[in-house]
Amino acid sequence: MPALLLALCLSAFPTGTARASIAYGTVNNFDTVNDTGVPCHGFEIELDDCSTAAITYTFDYNHYGTPKITQQAVQDGLLVWHTNTFVRYEAVWTNTNWSAFTAVPSGPIPPTAGHAFTNPGTNFGGEHFGVGYRANPSKVYYHWLVDNGSHSLVLGPQVSVSTPVFTYTPAVGAAAAQMVAVIPAPVLPLPPSPPDAAYEFSDATWVKEIRTTSHTNREVRIGDLMTPDLNNSKAKDWRNGEPDEVEVEWQLLQTDFMSSDYNPTNKVGGANGKLAGAGQALNHGDDVVTRRYEYYAYVGPYADLDTHEALAQSVAADGKHGTSTYSNTVVVGKFLGAQMSSMSASPPIGLIDHLPDGQLGMAYPTRSLVIASDTNFVATGSGALPVGMAFERATGLVYGSPSQAGVFVFTVTVTASNNPVLVKTYPFLIGTGAIPAPHCAVDTAVAPLGSGTASGSGVYTNGVRATVTATPGPGYTFASWTENGTVVSSDSSYSFTNVVNRSLLANFAPQLNLAGAPANALRLSWLTNASGYVLQQSTNLQNTNWSNAVEPVGVVGGSYQATIAPTNKFRFFRLHQP
Repeated sequence: MPALLLALCLSAFPTGTARASIAYGTVNNFDTVNDTGVPCHGFEIELDDCSTAAITYTFDYNHYGTPKITQQAVQDGLLVWHTNTFVRYEAVWTNTNWSAFTAVPSGPIPPTAGHAFTNPGTNFGGEHFGVGYRANPSKVYYHWLVDNGSHSLVLGPQVSVSTPVFTYTPAVGAAAAQMVAVIPAPVLPLPPSPPDAAYEFSDATWVKEIRTTSHTNREVRIGDLMTPDLNNSKAKDWRNGEPDEVEVEWQLLQTDFMSSDYNPTNKVGGANGKLAGAGQALNHGDDVVTRRYEYYAYVGPYADLDTHEALAQSVAADGKHGTSTYSNTVVVGKFLGAQMSSMSASPPIGLIDHLPDGQLGMAYPTRSLVIASDTNFVATGSGALPVGMAFERATGLVYGSPSQAGVFVFTVTVTASNNPVLVKTYPFLIGTGAIPAPHCAVDTAVAPLGSGTASGSGVYTNGVRATVTATPGPGYTFASWTENGTVVSSDSSYSFTNVVNRSLLANFAPQLNLAGAPANALRLSWLTNASGYVLQQSTNLQNTNWSNAVEPVGVVGGSYQATIAPTNKFRFFRLHQP
């Protein structure tokens, strides 16, 4: 019989994940430049008329890690009570220095460099933050956090970036469903006017809307809402796989506090109080819409009188000068930031990325671990929650007042019809009141589910060596560790010095085995619960030109099987996941 060489090769690491960050309702990620003139040590997002239970995802992969989330009841000047939530990214003072900072930029940062804001390995003057929620807040404030001189963090200047409000209209008869995204003017304080009055208008900001002309039903994760990386066409970005995009005309955003339509609740009013987006038809029940809004400083002239109204109302084609009277006047200043947002009308169920730390004896902010439009799911929890805290299986809520300190690792599994099973592990810390050393969470998961186990989830002090270990189950072999779809290690035991949050996926591939076969033939088999793989062949291991094997593949019990007949050439076989 001619020689038949069999190579049990595996390639193309599995792409399945725990689907941990699927957008529900709206989710927003933004780049923001530190234009305060001093190093900053955190950032605060205030969401008015929004509870902590309405918060879905937060973007935690920056210099500051998982934010603290708190809720306050406040009364406004009209004696109306509001429930406001604060998402606060904070560095820690270590008695010698701050654990993290955002540098002062050495020069203007172009919007095309926004992808670098998401790399904690660089610190060039910008940062990336994000938060999602089930219901639209009445208004959103953004503030840098600065050292007050006594090593306490206080609110710094407000950031001129605003958040879109999505309105969804269901389909009626033959009319398709529609989505409208409206960008309000940034909620900025009323600038004073000498000697004792206040200006009629807020400071002005330019915004440029960029949107895709079509949309998909592909899930959007909070980690996908990024500025495109010009050096890596395969990197994730806000366009969600759509190649076509269109820039909408520049819009001046400026609130007129004395306009007839001024709303004291959301502090929006006047002709330039908002950018009203055009309606976009949603022709399928599972459409996902993404948008990008770029913000630039207004450096044009203001009215000389006490109104403070911006005089330049439009931008020329060069993106720099004004038009008409101001065609020779530079009116567009430095890039301030960009907001990338997504809206999904009927997304699949998801799980949040991280649980924030808590304090012994203090109420833990109620958080929903399960992100869903209803309660038609089954959730279970395993591992440890501190005494005094509870996980509500029917709603997916975590709440309580912890009476036990330490590090806890809690795992949630959720199932629902027409959704894959989701599993997510949450390491978090309950402190005793003393400020803990700077630390980050490491959580692990496996793909596909049931293919093996992963260990090493926990809370690690920054700078401490962490190790995660993957162990394959029967019928599988270890393939790789990936993070956000990128391979970070091909060693089953992966060690690293922890300085940022890590969510690591242990990928396992089905093991290609020899099974009993007729005379003068070989039979290959692999597990059927490892879906998406095809059997491929090549006559040369050095050749990258693999082709699908011609032998038919059948199912016998719980295994795929292919019978390989002898040929006059050597053949190598592998399982490949396209």
